[in-house]
Amino acid sequence: MSYFVIVAGEPSGDILGSELIKALKKDYPEHRFEGIAGPEMIKSGCVPWYHVSDLSVMGIFGVLRHLPRILGIRKKLLKKISEDPPDAFIGIDYPDFNLGIEKKLKQKNIKTIHMVAPSFWAWREGRIRTIKKSVDLLLCLFPFEEELLKKHSVNTKFIGHPLAHSIAEENDMLKARRDLGIDAKTLITIMPGSRKAEINQHLDTLYEAAELIDQQSNKNNFGKIQFIVPTLFSEIEEKLKFTKPKLFEKFNFIQDSTKAISASDLVITKSGTSTLQAALHKKPMVVVYKMSNATYYFLKIFNLVKIKYAALPNILFDEEIIPELIQGNFTAKNVHQESINWLSNHERKSKLTKKFENMHKELASKSISQSVSVIIELIGPIKNTQ
Repeated sequence: MSYFVIVAGEPSGDILGSELIKALKKDYPEHRFEGIAGPEMIKSGCVPWYHVSDLSVMGIFGVLRHLPRILGIRKKLLKKISEDPPDAFIGIDYPDFNLGIEKKLKQKNIKTIHMVAPSFWAWREGRIRTIKKSVDLLLCLFPFEEELLKKHSVNTKFIGHPLAHSIAEENDMLKARRDLGIDAKTLITIMPGSRKAEINQHLDTLYEAAELIDQQSNKNNFGKIQFIVPTLFSEIEEKLKFTKPKLFEKFNFIQDSTKAISASDLVITKSGTSTLQAALHKKPMVVVYKMSNATYYFLKIFNLVKIKYAALPNILFDEEIIPELIQGNFTAKNVHQESINWLSNHERKSKLTKKFENMHKELASKSISQSVSVIIELIGPIKNTQ
């Protein structure tokens, strides 16, 4: 059998790790997995040295506060690996932690696999050099990443995107609305973000935009209009309730983002994975993003951002197929206007749907199970003894 050390640093990595473990165990059930795992990886058979929550910190200050503990985990992890070297180390996402470990292990001739390419194409392009020095095999989620990395002689395999497999190609909007008990003619999902800083930057402007859309709903023949916000934070609901009580009556607050997107006619979302989620549901969207002025000017001055677009669908198509309202362009008036443009132009929506259908097929054309053969090829013949 083969022995793998596998490390996930976030809940999303735990899900990917679980799928990879199950895929590897399907043909080789005797494989052994140990490392840093969450509940899904543990259920799939990984023996945890640490829990994924031990590494889950957010923001630069969160990292600095927990740095001694994280460095301690890293040191113990490397010591444990040196005492019992695995056939391969698999780092899932979490590049600032995993790539450093992978570099050290590769120098010791331990095979290294990294799953989920760092966003080198967006910023910190120099990480390609780090990847080359650290990784024997990179498993990426987007086809353009495979193409770019192979140009830099990085051994890369596109394995599809898990969201493309978890979201049905045919979206049943009416069923989603029935499940939510919503009978509005027009339903708009608003996604301000999941982090406090994002919510603070986006929420007020998005509520103002919703008010403008609602005020002109009859004029634009949108009929009964409602809004839905998928969130885990009660403060988002409370803020609207006390600042705009009349508008609050038009809002629904739920936890299930998938159901909210599926039920909607339009998604207004901050830039991030939610844009891909909306695209896979074939939804028109308006993408927004605002950061602090200090951060924005720092990135601009040092030319740290290398991409033309912020939204994943635009990056994938290399054209602006959905509007992006970034920084100073993110105003209630602009969000309102872009929303009206989508809701009133059925031909434009139909063309977008076709593009998203093709994108969905491409991202679902590969799966994690197809990574098994390249992993086995990398580590060599399967051992028969422990």
